[in-house]
Amino acid sequence: MTEDIREQWRDLVRRNCLRYDGPADGSCWVPELERAGRQQIHDIQSEKLSLAYRYLWQCSSFYRKKFEEAGLGPESIRGLEDLSRIPPTHREEWLEDQRQNPPWGTFSPLRHEDWLQRGWMFFSTSGTTAAFPRVFRHTTFDRDIWTYLGARGLYSMGIRRGDISINCFSYGTSVAFWGMHYSLSHMGVPVISGGGASTERRAMLIENYKPTVLMCTPSYSLYLGRAMQEAGMSPRDSSIRLVVASGEPGAGVPATKRRVEELWGAEMHDHFGCTEVAMPPLGYTCEFQVRRQDGPVETHIMEDVYIAEALHPDTFEPVPEGTPGILVVSNLYSEAQPILRYVMGDWITITTAPCGCGKTHKRAVGGLRGRHDKLIKIRGLMFFPAVIEDAIRCLPEVGDEFRVVIDRVDDMDQVVATVEPSGPWIDRDAKELRARVARALKGSLGIRVDVDVVSAGSLARAEFKADRLSDRRPKLAVNPSQ
Repeated sequence: MTEDIREQWRDLVRRNCLRYDGPADGSCWVPELERAGRQQIHDIQSEKLSLAYRYLWQCSSFYRKKFEEAGLGPESIRGLEDLSRIPPTHREEWLEDQRQNPPWGTFSPLRHEDWLQRGWMFFSTSGTTAAFPRVFRHTTFDRDIWTYLGARGLYSMGIRRGDISINCFSYGTSVAFWGMHYSLSHMGVPVISGGGASTERRAMLIENYKPTVLMCTPSYSLYLGRAMQEAGMSPRDSSIRLVVASGEPGAGVPATKRRVEELWGAEMHDHFGCTEVAMPPLGYTCEFQVRRQDGPVETHIMEDVYIAEALHPDTFEPVPEGTPGILVVSNLYSEAQPILRYVMGDWITITTAPCGCGKTHKRAVGGLRGRHDKLIKIRGLMFFPAVIEDAIRCLPEVGDEFRVVIDRVDDMDQVVATVEPSGPWIDRDAKELRARVARALKGSLGIRVDVDVVSAGSLARAEFKADRLSDRRPKLAVNPSQ
């Protein structure tokens, strides 16, 4: 019986992979899905949700127990209207499951024999939020679906045959970068793997072999571009025409997007997801969004293979469209990881208004705003680290790197921002630069911030994910809806 449900699930996913081998037109890989009406999207999600639930019920002891404890039976979920009956899953539950059932846990419906016969790759989280990382196995079935879905997202960014990509992510056990690589291969786009190369060698690869697409974190795109300038090269005059960023907020931070695009003379796109819900991607930008001048960049959510919910962080009830909530995601395509209602924890504002590119799926306004556990409350005001980043990087006289330390002194929150001068400001008096940064931060945050100016180049450069804010106060739970 478990083999029957497993094959039913794979067959349903395959049947919904329309135009697997190539795009339909010049702007959309599979318009039958990406421009579908809301009712069609609803029907696709309902059919997949119902079968994914039964697949987990039969093949995952972790989820069967979780469903039973919620009062659910094997046929309780018949469509999207029943989604709220499924209890959310938190990462701490998976960690406990893995501790009790090492090394894989029991949350995945994947059997050991599936892994040995059709295993593709082992992935893990960074391990920064726990004593050991969460680990995940995926099959060749997952790989083949990833390549197709990833190609759809990259195609929407404007990547075409004739492009060449240089991927500057580390090719370790992180999930996203392998997905990008396989997706580009599916599209017929050559890849220069820069994962193990030094910054100097990556710059040389760009100069000599003329890739047109740069893939890296937003921080590293700035780092690499500045390194090229210091070596006498011009990133702006290079062959790069698209920067595809992942791992940090990028195109959704206006000042960072502007800096990257001015530095490279290229359009900046966002590609986001997470290891837990797999990564083909969940969210991606299109050409229309990155070129718009009338509002924040909005990232598309691939709704025929994901259900994305914006929920209140305390009640886990849906928030109205256009209202910030925390992101909860259901995976509707994976053999190894069809996870239902996983709490990603990023703040998101969802819109269903059609995009100017013609796609009808939901979009995240401004991309992912930041994780719920990274939301900061200072003197009664709440904001995300990206707000500080945007305020500082709006000032061309300030360098790319900065640090912010929040501490409590005499029962009062104190914020200190450390910045570097840029360009002609390098040799000028720091007093005026301190005043400019302080004004910009007060205008954005509504509070006074102390500013230190250090010599150019003295702050450590980020070559992967950057964490520029240090909060030394006792941790407080915060909620932007309060």
